[in-house]
Amino acid sequence: MPDTTPMPDPLTIALQQIRGLIEAGQLQPAAQALNAVQKQAPTDARVPLVGMRLAQRAGNLAGATQAARRALALAPGWHVAQIELALLLAQQKQGDEAMQLAMQALAGAPKDSQVMVGAINVALFSERPEQTLAWAEDGVRRFPEDAGIRLFLARLLVALGRPRDAQAHYEYIHSRAPEHDETLRGLLSCAMKTGDHEKAAQWADRLFALRPGDANAQYWHAIAHGQTPETQPPEVVTGIFDDYAANFDLHLVRGLQYHVPERVAQILLEKHPNRKFNLLDLGCGTGLVGVYLGRIEGHIIGVDLSEKMIEQAARHGIYSRFHRVNVLDALRETPSEHYEAITCTDVLVYVGDLSPVIPNALRILKPGGHFIFSCEAAGEDEADLVLREKSNRYAHKASAVERQCREAGFDEVVIEDLPALRLEGGQPLPGFLVTARKPLAA
Repeated sequence: MPDTTPMPDPLTIALQQIRGLIEAGQLQPAAQALNAVQKQAPTDARVPLVGMRLAQRAGNLAGATQAARRALALAPGWHVAQIELALLLAQQKQGDEAMQLAMQALAGAPKDSQVMVGAINVALFSERPEQTLAWAEDGVRRFPEDAGIRLFLARLLVALGRPRDAQAHYEYIHSRAPEHDETLRGLLSCAMKTGDHEKAAQWADRLFALRPGDANAQYWHAIAHGQTPETQPPEVVTGIFDDYAANFDLHLVRGLQYHVPERVAQILLEKHPNRKFNLLDLGCGTGLVGVYLGRIEGHIIGVDLSEKMIEQAARHGIYSRFHRVNVLDALRETPSEHYEAITCTDVLVYVGDLSPVIPNALRILKPGGHFIFSCEAAGEDEADLVLREKSNRYAHKASAVERQCREAGFDEVVIEDLPALRLEGGQPLPGFLVTARKPLAA
């Protein structure tokens, strides 16, 4: 029987080839080909939409937005152009228009799962937490077999302190993909957060059996069986924050009332009112320290293990460059007396042992430079280093941290108590902020 599938028209083929060039990073040939196609089909809305992709790949957000508006003007009511423009506007904090376009796209294409995913991300980037959750839940109802939407909802529910609700979605995915790593980690996390130690051990055993040589599986297996690793391996931290990147800012700043990066930026400007300094931001995440600090007359270098976190941070246009490397490796490999300031917020809770951290920070700083970092607080009646069972984060004793700083050679150590470092399960989590100064040159 002959194949009756219609052949794509020449314009469609040309646009597909251009998209291939864009994905391969061959932007100049893509631009030349797109200009030729534009002359042949000046009123086809697909052409400026490919132009939008080209501008995005080139880092030209304004150009991408202009191209998306052109596509929508050529095809009013086209849900693809609506959701693409909405996503671009949401990333530029133009939430009201973005949300309106997302709602129009959903109304026009209620059975398109990609539009649903786009709308969820629009709500997320627009900092509409209630609508983000509502659309994620609606997405699961509309597309129950879409693992991506369900997985996002499960992550979001965990972030909102609803592990029991998240567990049901992880279990649904697990029933269809029993060897999916993130789902197993999610089930393990939910069991630990709800205090079900037996179930946590079972999920940890299953993950370990599937990936016995994987540092991530080894770490969680040790935790679930009551052991206390000295630090989290890089694979664990990367997994956490790659999964978390898209909604990290929203979760921390709004959901957890996390204001440490803002306070750190204030301290930096108190130390450097002329804004003339170079900063190493360890574990920069999505770049919150840089956002609150703004532009300086120096370089801000971001270090993070998560590529997705770095992608988010790069959008702010504040950082000079990024290094995708483990914090401990960055500390070991950075030349001596290189920076006036080092920041490390919400990072050491995953590192644990500070013995390789503090001396290297001192070495890297120029004389008179400052190392500013945050810790979750362990009680003075607890051990110097404590691994919290429910969160799997390390807490440090303030007196022990101060002692380590002074023994390393810092001559001035200021510890600022933070009764509410962040919220944990709706309750304030105590912590502290350390500002340690390297002695001035003799």
